[in-house]
Amino acid sequence: MAHPDPQEAETNERYSHSRIYQWFDSRLDLDDELLGKAFPEDRYGSFLLGEVSLFCFVILAVTGTVLGLLYVPAAQNVQYVGQVSDYAGTTVPQAFSSVLHITYDVRLGMYVRMLHHWASYVFVAAIGIHAMRIFFSGAYRNPREINWVIGTSLLAIAMIEGFLGYALPYDNFSQTATGIGFQLTQSIPFIGTWVTNLVFGGNWPANASTIIPRMFFYHVFLLPAVIAGLIAAHLGILVRQKHTEQQGTRKDLPDTENAPDYDDESVVVGIPFAPNQIAVTIIVGLFTVGIVSFLAGLFPIQRIAIAGPASPFETPLQPAPAWFFMWTYGALKLAISALGSYGTFVFGVLIPGLVVGAMFLWPFVDRSEEPRHFTANPLDRPLPTAVGIASIAFVLILSIAGMNEIVAESLGPNITATMLHLPLQLLSVVIPVVYGLIVYFMLRRRVRRKDSKRSANRSKMDSAGRMPDDD
Repeated sequence: MAHPDPQEAETNERYSHSRIYQWFDSRLDLDDELLGKAFPEDRYGSFLLGEVSLFCFVILAVTGTVLGLLYVPAAQNVQYVGQVSDYAGTTVPQAFSSVLHITYDVRLGMYVRMLHHWASYVFVAAIGIHAMRIFFSGAYRNPREINWVIGTSLLAIAMIEGFLGYALPYDNFSQTATGIGFQLTQSIPFIGTWVTNLVFGGNWPANASTIIPRMFFYHVFLLPAVIAGLIAAHLGILVRQKHTEQQGTRKDLPDTENAPDYDDESVVVGIPFAPNQIAVTIIVGLFTVGIVSFLAGLFPIQRIAIAGPASPFETPLQPAPAWFFMWTYGALKLAISALGSYGTFVFGVLIPGLVVGAMFLWPFVDRSEEPRHFTANPLDRPLPTAVGIASIAFVLILSIAGMNEIVAESLGPNITATMLHLPLQLLSVVIPVVYGLIVYFMLRRRVRRKDSKRSANRSKMDSAGRMPDDD
């Protein structure tokens, strides 16, 4: 006769007073292995960043569907008929006209556009901060290297997705910003023109009538399907391997017979997926929707009517990409003139490519032979933490270089962006190296002191253990 599972009996007893739980349990078997999966205790909420990015993707899918049904991916000129008086009766590209129609003529059109806009920003930010947590806690180590590669792929594709969406309004601003991306693609030695023609079908903006429909397909159908597949694989592997756990949380567990050992990596201590984690997930989802809605309602960043339709004879003042591409734009601005045409490739393609490539390869550099199911304290990992801090400093300096005109204006009327070129070049090298070395030597000293203290305590315990024999 099979004995009842103690954990199942405990769960049923805990929620015996809940008719709702009992109703779902009788139909969905909420105590099975999957729904009973333990989610580790998270004191700081950092484990929920992945869920934030997931809900942002859902918002992007919903709002993108609405916008895709109303948008016209065409570059040919049409006469604008709408509420924006500045363009009434004028000839504008059809893609531009359709975005004006969505924004000003469709009820809640502006709100849906801004939901899509802000959700994309939060989506990339959540993935990026989530990757930082994984990196600094060492949660990418054996056996989770594959999931780190998938997560890095998600970050890279999300950024490319943002670039593709930039071109779709086909206003003067997006034409300029997107043109920078095309210049980077064409700068690749030997194969640049071939890659540009293969992926985009021609040069920008001369072949806009061909490129915009392609980019619309990539942005609305192809890359979202790839992202959805990667998210599914990421979650599937996560369920299969279990979450990493913050090891320090076990010190507060009651000392009972069934309590796991402090170093036991075969189990995860936390709350079950149903109903506890489901309730947390619902709260995170509502919180994410609320924050994105707040940003969309009160900060409707809208430049299309001001920038005007795409024109080869006009360039908007201080064109710049989205914030998550600002560091690449900054690297391009810092290109050394002595390199000539190769400077665009080296600073705009090669350096960012090396950064992303290092992210993909890092789990195989800082690898462990044995599986690691506990997160590590970043203060106990001098080299990885130093590399992470140096990388963040490098990206921040390049992002500042991407906004060098604004920085120059803030420093005073006698300062120009050209004057900041050489200082920013030096800072982009010096600051990451200095920060990395400071962090490394400080943490290495901390680890040595910690090891010395542990050795001293062990020696005292050994001495105390031998005292009876000496007597």
